[in-house]
Order: sequence, then structure tokens, then C-alpha cells
Amino acid sequence: MIICGIISAILGLVLYIVGIATNAWMSVGYQESGLWRVCGTIFGVTQCVPTLGISLLPGAFNAARAFAVIGLVLLLPGIAVACFAAKKNSDKGKRLVGNDHCWRSGICGALAGAIYAGYAKSYAIAPGVSVPFGYSFYMIWVQALFTWVGGGVITNAGSSDVQVDPEGQ
Repeated sequence: MIICGIISAILGLVLYIVGIATNAWMSVGYQESGLWRVCGTIFGVTQCVPTLGISLLPGAFNAARAFAVIGLVLLLPGIAVACFAAKKNSDKGKRLVGNDHCWRSGICGALAGAIYAGYAKSYAIAPGVSVPFGYSFYMIWVQALFTWVGGGVITNAGSSDVQVDPEGQ
């Protein structure tokens, strides 16, 4: 059961990395913007430029970037601890630590998406016009589901283990 949780958390990790690394958080016409770069396509040629300096960006945008990075940094040790617990058939305490990291990572990813959505709505093209979120934005939400499910399964596996006395008592 813990292996299924680890696989779910690893899928969440892959989605997380692709989500924050790609440039399709918002797509308008031939222009895509992400957390780190803005790309535009003119006459079939795509050119990307980095986003403005941190001091020139709104606080909400910087908060979304910060939560995305913090979530990724939390997910890596969470998966590592869960893998170690599975390999060593370790006590449930280590599995719970791995789960805590997975849950917190999912929460940070969801916060990054929610803050970015609020930021994007405040800079909408016109009132009543929906913001054209791209696939990267949705990957952050899907990764949160995978990491939460993975963390829950890891916890369930850790709490269902029964410590057996080697002497049979």
C-alpha cells in the first residue's frame, strides 16, 4: 500500500515540476506567461523573456512563486522519507513524517494556484472576461490531488502496520 502512495506522490512531483517550470500559466493568443518567463510567438518564431525583477512584480505574483517553490522543496524530502520507510520497513513515525511533507507540499501548490488565480483575475482583460489559464496552471491543482492522495495512502499504510514481536508474543 505504501508503494501506491509513493507512486502517487512521485506523479504529483512530476506534475509539480512541469507545472512550475513551463510557461503556460496564462495563455492569451500567441503569448504565454508563466512564473518565470513570458513567451510570445511571432511569424512562427517563439521568443521568451524573463519576468520582471522581483521588486517590480506585484506581491501576489511573488507569493505564488514562493509557495510553488516551497511546496516543491517540501515534496522532495517527503517522498525520500516515505521511500526510506518502505525500503527499511520502518516504523510508522517515518511514514507519517513523509505524509506530512506530502500534505504540506500539496497545500503549498494549491495556495500558489489560488494566489495566482486571484492575481490573474485582478489583471483581467476586461470585466466579465474569463482569464485564459493554461495547462501549467491546471497541473498545479492536479499535483495537489496526487500528493494529497499519496500522503493519505502513505499514512494509512503506516497506521495499519502491526508491530510483530520476533518471539511471537
